[in-house]
Amino acid sequence: MIEIQIFRNGKKMKVEVGIRTLGILRSLEKWGIMGLAQMEGLLFCNGLDTTARVDLFFNSKFRDEYRGASYKAVRYLEELGLVTVNHYTNMPRIYTLTTAGHQALRGLDLSLLPEFRASLADSLVKHELLVTGIGLVLSELLGLSVSTEFERQVFSQGAARSAAAGDIPMPDLWISEPGKPKVIEVERTQKSRERYRKTWASYRHDLPPATVVLYITSFPNGPRLILARARKLMADFIYVCSLEDFKASLGRGPYVGYRGGEIVLGQPQGTNPQRVAPASLPARQDASAGGSLPVAPFAPPPQSIRIGELIRPRGRPDQFAAPLAIRPFPRPHPPTPSPAPEGEELLNGDPR
Repeated sequence: MIEIQIFRNGKKMKVEVGIRTLGILRSLEKWGIMGLAQMEGLLFCNGLDTTARVDLFFNSKFRDEYRGASYKAVRYLEELGLVTVNHYTNMPRIYTLTTAGHQALRGLDLSLLPEFRASLADSLVKHELLVTGIGLVLSELLGLSVSTEFERQVFSQGAARSAAAGDIPMPDLWISEPGKPKVIEVERTQKSRERYRKTWASYRHDLPPATVVLYITSFPNGPRLILARARKLMADFIYVCSLEDFKASLGRGPYVGYRGGEIVLGQPQGTNPQRVAPASLPARQDASAGGSLPVAPFAPPPQSIRIGELIRPRGRPDQFAAPLAIRPFPRPHPPTPSPAPEGEELLNGDPR
């Protein structure tokens, strides 16, 4: 048990919480919002096989969910005023951190962020819960260092302002791997041609050269549509996996590119195929030549940890680097045109 200080009824008092109960506060600080099933799969999953745990990460119902250890723990935190429950239409209970909960973490020197996410618009709840589920699979089952959009916004204020203004995209998740970082984009709905073009143009310009963008789609024919877009725009750094395949493979994919290459997460270093930029593409700006690389949008926050490991936060990255301006998307000409992949007909009549 760990002793924390809280204010209750206008008085300062000390209470005790367990390690797993404290882990709820830490997980809410990182992921922002979580359902009860996600907490169960993250911290109270003794004896569960991996497939059942993945189901919980995607907020599925479980037996005795309002009588189990996870509910008792989160209910106790709610009574102490450290977490709050949010009710959304046709959605299960969604929990967020409170100011008191964040202060309790800071008092123990266990807080990784100077801010926390306290609320969410109704229109974003389903998307954010899905992003949380995918992030939990990648970090807890595959052991990858995953940072959330909110984490990068907190530590990259300039990037956050630019993203809010529509200048640069802010990825849903960022996987920090030495020399081979990866962007995770979660798509619940189809976007227009122009939106994909602008987003990928920014990624082409701003991301480090070895970075790949991995899409996880949940709308019908999502992989075929995005691969058709990528072929049209010669975006060889785009790889796609359906949400159904993501769940069935327990997060390993594979993610497929329009050239037929595949990326499987969780493999040993050096086994993932890497893209090779066409020679006709303009070179990126080099910081050593007097330019400034876009550190802010994509610099990872302090090294991510697996929830439940009570360690102290790392140092903060540079948050003052300004993002580069967006250039038009280059249109190189390949030696021979590639045949249209199956599903090219999806492009006809697509709304912009």
